Amino acid sequence: MKKNLLTLTLLLAVTCVFAQQNKNNEIQKRADSIGQGGKNEIKLNLLNTVLGLAEVNYERIIADNQGLGLSVAVSVTDKAVYDDYYNYTISPYYRVYFGKQKANGFFVEANASIVSADQSQYMYDPNNNTIIRLEDKTYTNFGLGVAAGFKFLTRNGIIGELFLGGGRLLGNDTFAGGYPRLGISLGKRF
Repeated sequence: MKKNLLTLTLLLAVTCVFAQQNKNNEIQKRADSIGQGGKNEIKLNLLNTVLGLAEVNYERIIADNQGLGLSVAVSVTDKAVYDDYYNYTISPYYRVYFGKQKANGFFVEANASIVSADQSQYMYDPNNNTIIRLEDKTYTNFGLGVAAGFKFLTRNGIIGELFLGGGRLLGNDTFAGGYPRLGISLGKRF
């Protein structure tokens, strides 16, 4: 009787182990099928694009709660964006996520940026009591910054992002100051 009971208990334990293993495999397959299993993301920053600075982001998920990315923005207008005439920005970034799902939810970001912008030069003419606009000069500068935001991920891998931050430009005193890091982005995880 004890032998039969022991055999039955062992069979049930082995069955439960295999059932659990199959369940874990099914969860991973489901996550992969609904877009949460991918490690690459491509996004378009809609806010900056509307403001005249078309921005595309690529992010590689390096762990469940970390990502490395690159943002490239190019001016598509001759009008001032954020009170400056930006030509382009290149911003690599590192993110840490605090959500329960893979690279999803609230995040903080550390970034660096290379910013190229045109800055208008003015001169005061005391003879005519007027301000004369001189030729615009193009400056390129490097900066460091931070941002925080929230990433939303749908079941089919569509991404929505909101983030806000900024950085400090270093180096050239003529074009010193800060740069914004903000956006409303839409993209896809694959």
